Amino acid sequence: MNRLVPFAAVLCLAGAAAACSDRDDDVVQAPAPGAPPAPLPDRQADAAATNAALAFGMTRDQLEDADLYSRADADLGDVETLVLDASGALTHLVVELNGPGDMKVLVPVADVALVDRNGDKDLVTDLTPGQLQALPAWTPPAR
Repeated sequence: MNRLVPFAAVLCLAGAAAACSDRDDDVVQAPAPGAPPAPLPDRQADAAATNAALAFGMTRDQLEDADLYSRADADLGDVETLVLDASGALTHLVVELNGPGDMKVLVPVADVALVDRNGDKDLVTDLTPGQLQALPAWTPPAR
């Protein structure tokens, strides 16, 4: 019994480390209608996210850490998750909007563009805060 306790502690710590990864749910595949989104296997997520970021002229880390700004330079929110279609193409970004409630919405990639803000690569949109709040809410994958 005493030998099991240290082993169980190691398993708990390993599970906690995996749960705390900054890449958890950063890349998901868009679900079928009515189904929850599904996290992608690490290798597929890495390749797809890298390709998606390159399309914006960014690294994966830059895209996943990007801020979303208005054309008037107002900080609207932060990119949280990349959403891919079945072919691995980036279709939406999950953006946590600034403001009360930490609302997360699905922003179509077609509505954002790269912006260089004094050497920092971020994203810009013509959508207003009201339009962003009206976008579909993000429902994270079940764990």
